[in-house]
Amino acid sequence: MLISAINKEMRLLCRDLHGVAVLFMMPVLFMFIMSAALSDDNQINQQAKMVLLGQQNDDFNQQFSQVLKQQHFLITLDNIDELKKYQRQLQQNQIDLLIVNVNQQDTPLADIQPLQLWINPRFDPARLLAIKGALQRYYIQQRITDYLQDNHIQLANNQQEQIKQIEQQVNQQLIQKFNHITYYLSSEVWQDIYLNAQGEQIHKPNSVQHSVPAWLIFGMFFILIPLSNVMTMERQTNTITRLAMAQASAWQLIMAKFIPYFMINQCQFMGMVGLGYFVLPLLDMPTFSLVGSFRDYLLLSSCISLAALGYGLLISVIARTTEQAVVLGGGGIIIMAAIGGIMVPTYIMPEMMQMLAHFSPMGWALIAFQDLLLNQYSLAQIQFYLYLLMTFGLVCLMIAVFIYQYQLKTQVRF
Repeated sequence: MLISAINKEMRLLCRDLHGVAVLFMMPVLFMFIMSAALSDDNQINQQAKMVLLGQQNDDFNQQFSQVLKQQHFLITLDNIDELKKYQRQLQQNQIDLLIVNVNQQDTPLADIQPLQLWINPRFDPARLLAIKGALQRYYIQQRITDYLQDNHIQLANNQQEQIKQIEQQVNQQLIQKFNHITYYLSSEVWQDIYLNAQGEQIHKPNSVQHSVPAWLIFGMFFILIPLSNVMTMERQTNTITRLAMAQASAWQLIMAKFIPYFMINQCQFMGMVGLGYFVLPLLDMPTFSLVGSFRDYLLLSSCISLAALGYGLLISVIARTTEQAVVLGGGGIIIMAAIGGIMVPTYIMPEMMQMLAHFSPMGWALIAFQDLLLNQYSLAQIQFYLYLLMTFGLVCLMIAVFIYQYQLKTQVRF
């Protein structure tokens, strides 16, 4: 009976190719879109359109803008008298930032005024903070370098050979010290070292490794859509009556649906991993590669699938129509994704929302996936989240079996 029921579900799946296609196309599109959007994460600062205004023909501003251009910043230099013109452009979103430097090259360090930064209120605060940090670094570096140029001593009576030698030695030492200061200002302050759970240094995870797990989990939970379509069709075509007459148990019928869709979930997982590893590099995007044992990822994928299918089957037996399934199931998935860190990272959430994230199955799956992939945890170190996913899935399955058994007895029509 179980084999026959599985064959029936496979035939129904073949008739609902659109629903099955959504399960593969949606996470694939998410992966490509997010990978493309985040592939230049190291260049995000430079993409802002900026204008630097300063005193006309001031050498410092020209040198400062040239340094920024060498760092691939999109910056334009103009006269400070054009302030009103560029303020209008800022209001019209033609430029992102307007920098005004009222200082000149010969302004003493003690008299230097702060740079004015005119900002459009719609500009992202996190991006603004990164840009300000980069601009501050290059501005201070250029200001100190300019200050140290031609900074030497000249002794009286330097025509005498001994005094001239002392003057030359002191100036050489000053030049050497100034060169050291300039080199220090131009050097990197931070050396990023990533440490995994085993205490080993690892390479910096790329943007794809950060984003793909979330959307892969999101796509796996959307297995509910074709699943609910099939069960709604059973009610509309009175298939449930024939199943009841065949004296098939609710457990067998639920498992007959579980097994094919479980296989689809695993195909989703392996397909996404394969696309990330083989296709993304061909499109000049970061590679999505798994770190550690592939067996651990398969077990994690199985637990996620159990939770997703348990939830999907529960909603499918509760919902009377496809519309109800979409509202209940789709809405529930979006809520779990929102509070679980799929759509918005949990670290930027308020404390109350971070506490709610601990109750989201998608949040459990995401934490386990990131710990396995980014922190390189062992299977034993993520087993708590695996148990949570399995418990959630099994509880949902048991409730679904109980409800479906009741429906087989009460919804039979002759």
